[in-house]
Amino acid sequence: MKREVKKLKTEKFDLLVVGAGIYGAWTACDAALRGLRVALIDKGDFASGTSSASTKLIHGGLRYLEQMRLDLVKKSLEERKLLSELAPHMVVPIKFFMPHYKHDKLGPAMLKTGLWMYDLLAGKGQPVSRHNSFTKDEIYSKYAFLKTEGLKSGSCYGDCQMDDARFTLDVIDRAYMSGAIIANYVSAEEYITENDTIVGALVKDVLTLEKFTIKAKKIVNATGPWKNLVEDHHFLKNYMRFSKGIHLVMPQLPTMDSLLLMTENDDRIFFLVPWYGKTLVGTTDSNYTGDPDRVKVEDSDIDYLLKEANRYLKDIVWDRSSIISQFAGLRALKNEPGKPPSQVTREWTMFEPKSGLFISVGGKFTSARADAANLVNQVMKSLDMKIPKIPPTATLPFPSSPGSEFIQWKKSAITENINAGLDKEVASYLIFRYGTKIKQIRELIEQDASLAQRIAPDLPFSKAEIIYCAQNEMVITLEDLVRRRIPVTILSSPNIKIITKIAELAAKIKGWDKVKIESEVKKVMLLL
Repeated sequence: MKREVKKLKTEKFDLLVVGAGIYGAWTACDAALRGLRVALIDKGDFASGTSSASTKLIHGGLRYLEQMRLDLVKKSLEERKLLSELAPHMVVPIKFFMPHYKHDKLGPAMLKTGLWMYDLLAGKGQPVSRHNSFTKDEIYSKYAFLKTEGLKSGSCYGDCQMDDARFTLDVIDRAYMSGAIIANYVSAEEYITENDTIVGALVKDVLTLEKFTIKAKKIVNATGPWKNLVEDHHFLKNYMRFSKGIHLVMPQLPTMDSLLLMTENDDRIFFLVPWYGKTLVGTTDSNYTGDPDRVKVEDSDIDYLLKEANRYLKDIVWDRSSIISQFAGLRALKNEPGKPPSQVTREWTMFEPKSGLFISVGGKFTSARADAANLVNQVMKSLDMKIPKIPPTATLPFPSSPGSEFIQWKKSAITENINAGLDKEVASYLIFRYGTKIKQIRELIEQDASLAQRIAPDLPFSKAEIIYCAQNEMVITLEDLVRRRIPVTILSSPNIKIITKIAELAAKIKGWDKVKIESEVKKVMLLL
């Protein structure tokens, strides 16, 4: 992908999408595939906000059954099935275990009913097995690290896992391949109107500070919590609220399964999810009214998650010294006054406050493709264009997808990766992250065998990935590289030596001199 700012200045577009998180990515992708002339911009990097701060799941949302959001759960489960077919390497099945303790609010019978409904709504052909139940003895054997006092039984069900930032990037890549003009670090400053109709936007290249106009017949604002244009902020202040969610990255537990657990006081659920050899613990769900650019993990958030996790762990005790890293994100939700954040609907909605402007609010990562397709339908309707019966994103595999013969392809690909000099764990994760693009990474290793080495001993990523991402994925800053292209800063404690080595490798591609390297490393370390 290339950052094509010049084309943004000179060409006219049917649609300008502002915000390159998962909703903006799918909107631009869908519209470009339908033949619209599309531009996609973001004031920061791709997926630099909410879309890289999720629990990394493609799931139906089991907890929404309690709220009777059956339509949302069904839609999400249908999308889980579809996305696992379009990107089988990126959307991978994962088991969730739910222990049932004596004093849990939801008893085994109610949980059993919920899981039965989950399977029923999912229908046939799903990438995961239907739920099953465990006896206490089976739990003692399989999950020996859990406390047994008050334990009555347990259930297991399936959902899927992904890498949210890389998933979003692959969708953006499809948009780019379909003709969309894309640029990160371009901010929308204000809308341009003629006869009370929006006809474009004044934008600023964040790298050069140059301001210019992008001409577009329609604009979609998909910036989530970052709706900072005056017009949008004024319109949405009564229609949208923010919910903050945080995650802790902890050491690996002795299981490859995820855990779904209940909190003690506020009857929420939270997850313990294995991810790249570590454990994600989260998420919280609290009201947030501050600046979206300043959202952060508070001490109270940490205390809350550590306390809840330790209620279930028997021989393992996690404290602050156990934390490898942490991150916070914001959900932009449709406002439902009086409801706590965890009970506010995750349904997506769209506003059209002014002719030519569409604003996307709410939604889930899992259902973003379907929601974006509906949004593009409305855009096309406003342009008097014919709407297809089936959106192209419902049938076209991801750019990196190996296709329907995934299992056989994966076996061969792992062997080829290992033969290229990569260790088994790195060889496997390469497939999860890059799919068919691993061929280009292997070609780099053929040219320089040292690139098969790991970035760091405890991180399952190779040096070749740094070169590949810097060459092909519109990396502008070192943070882009070590936070979103490769989740180094999520999965490891601050280490200036590792960050510097990565910067020096990237510098060969980006043309950074010693001063620039030091500057980029300093910026990353300040964020940790």
